[in-house]
Amino acid sequence: MDKLKPYAFLLLAAFFYTLGFPNLLHIYLPFMPVISTACLIYYLFKANTTKQRVLYYLVYNSFINLLSFYWITATLQEFGNLPFIVAAFLNALYAFLLNPQYFLLIFLLHFIDKNEKIKNSYFNTALFNVILAAFLTTAEYFLPQQFPVMLGQPWIIISEYLGAARFLGLPIFSFMSYLLACEIVRAIQKKRLSYINLFSLLLFIGLNPFLTKTPIPQETLTYHVRLVQANISNFLKVKSEGGGYASVSEVLGRYHDLSTEKFTKGEQLDLIVWPETAYPYPIKTDKENLMASQLPSLLADIVYSMNSPLLFGGYDHFRNSKNNNYFQTEYNAALYLNHLAQLDEVYHKHVLIPFGETLPLGPFKEWASTKVPEMAFFAVGTKYPVFQTRSKVNFISSICYEILRPEFMREYMNSVHSAPHLMINLTNDSWYGNTVEPEQHLFLTRWRAIEFDLPILRSTNTGISTFIDRKGREVERLAYDTTGNLDLKLELPKDAKYNGTTPFQLYGFLGILPLWLLYFIFHIILIRLNYDKN
Repeated sequence: MDKLKPYAFLLLAAFFYTLGFPNLLHIYLPFMPVISTACLIYYLFKANTTKQRVLYYLVYNSFINLLSFYWITATLQEFGNLPFIVAAFLNALYAFLLNPQYFLLIFLLHFIDKNEKIKNSYFNTALFNVILAAFLTTAEYFLPQQFPVMLGQPWIIISEYLGAARFLGLPIFSFMSYLLACEIVRAIQKKRLSYINLFSLLLFIGLNPFLTKTPIPQETLTYHVRLVQANISNFLKVKSEGGGYASVSEVLGRYHDLSTEKFTKGEQLDLIVWPETAYPYPIKTDKENLMASQLPSLLADIVYSMNSPLLFGGYDHFRNSKNNNYFQTEYNAALYLNHLAQLDEVYHKHVLIPFGETLPLGPFKEWASTKVPEMAFFAVGTKYPVFQTRSKVNFISSICYEILRPEFMREYMNSVHSAPHLMINLTNDSWYGNTVEPEQHLFLTRWRAIEFDLPILRSTNTGISTFIDRKGREVERLAYDTTGNLDLKLELPKDAKYNGTTPFQLYGFLGILPLWLLYFIFHIILIRLNYDKN
């Protein structure tokens, strides 16, 4: 029974971990992942062999995978057109990819454990906890993850009080969470607590509300936006993209009718937004002169009817002269038509989804495209455009999971030639069905608003379409599986420069390094003074 005890605790810990994020039970306990993490760390350090650690890691991850990422199997079947057995197998393998920071920790412990002196020093000092928390935070942030879940993310529940996010981003919240988890482990193993570390955590929590205060702009402008949620099923979407007349007619008719409904706010529309890949046919844009591109008359009809620009997700097609197939001959794109129905700007997606938009096979991708013709192999975008409107509102666009990657969004924000008023994210979560994924996706998206101090418009096919203010709060939403419009009246600073450039946008992860250096120096001084128990 004693041998099974760790596994029982790890299963329980994995269950509680999932309660810190959107889940099937709709129970939110945002700080439970810290306790769960403490449990996993405790057993990883307590284990005597690498094999035992790997088993602990896989049991913990597999249960989280089962509870939170069960939707991957059905998604791979639809999105990648894979057989159920293959999709289920790949879903099971996700347990090896989830929380990769612990796999790296296990790898290091395999070698460090051979030195008994180092092994006996685990959790002896408060400095050890700081180093371990910093290591896990760094590994979590930079190791590749398909669905980047980080320990600090449940803090978003109190987003309006997370002022430190503007300065140090999500990493500081993960670090503080790991530090607390390590202190719990130290209390269990060594019967000691670092009052300095705990005090710094309380000080951090107390300072956050004061860091949220930003000046109120003296001049604002009103911006009217319509997010169109057409709620196109996957079956209908695939049929329309295959050219089925009835399906195309249904899809385009639904978008046309929703777009041209009377604007509920009673004023002139400034922008209509359709979600990712909303228009089913490839559009051949003129790469030399965008405004000369020939566009479908339906789009022009909507723009003229509503006297409003249109941002929509679609496929930007070009012919690849190097081959005769369709490998990387299309971009997943966001296309912007101005109020004259001219193609004014285009954004091409940079971060493609493996097994849906590409395959992670490096130089063998083109060969694989001939073997898996059902798989889309999109070209990768290279430019970072700013969309400039007649209403003097500038915005940037991202597509789907791109907005979950803070370093990508930092690169985008630091590459633009003029400051944006807001971010627009085009998404199609229909592939995941009526699962917990749409809520998870939205939950993680909210971090970008507080890190960059910018509001987010999120337009999705089947939901959840929403407006997120600059403090990371949902203001309005259209729920999943709802057909309709989300009409919004936004009050934005007249001068986009008011938004400023947050320290996190400028320095990213580097911003947390001086804090860690201060921790290190302070704890070294305490050790030198023979006060290592803290």
